[in-house]
Amino acid sequence: MRNGRKRKPGRRYASGDRMKAVRHDEVRRVALEARMRVFGVSGELASRDVMGSPLGRLLHWKIITPAQADAGYDFALTIRDYLAAAGSQRPSQNKASYLPSFRGSNGSDGPVRSAGRARAYMEALREIDTLNLLAPSATSIVWDVCISENDRMRDVELGLLRSGLNALSRVLHRGIVAKRSEKVN
Repeated sequence: MRNGRKRKPGRRYASGDRMKAVRHDEVRRVALEARMRVFGVSGELASRDVMGSPLGRLLHWKIITPAQADAGYDFALTIRDYLAAAGSQRPSQNKASYLPSFRGSNGSDGPVRSAGRARAYMEALREIDTLNLLAPSATSIVWDVCISENDRMRDVELGLLRSGLNALSRVLHRGIVAKRSEKVN
């Protein structure tokens, strides 16, 4: 029999030290305080989901339009689904995790549809990049905002982000219009 105090129950590190239990209410409180401090918003606005994503913040501040935000969300979903279907490098878990994948890419035509849409999006962004070869890449800026969740940029980059999101919106709108015309015929 061992001498001394009985061990307290709970998970332990390999060294034998106890792990501190993470309380989810404390985690949420810290995250909300950080949003309030970093983005300078009220507690009520910080608790809304829109402030949790860069596209939502840019939309709330009226830097981008709702159509541009929808195109950015669809771009992020499409690229994430495409990378998952291709078995390629996926964005890390914390990147673009604000978007649940509602799309059924498990079907037989899911990966093909995702690949076609991803190619159309990347081609539209490539066309924006060729307009001004001296400007930063609109593709990398849109990728940073939609996939890497970076919304800190200068005015020139905001203009390129808007141009890139407009190109994505045109592709998205063309796809919706094409689907509607196929259903009518």
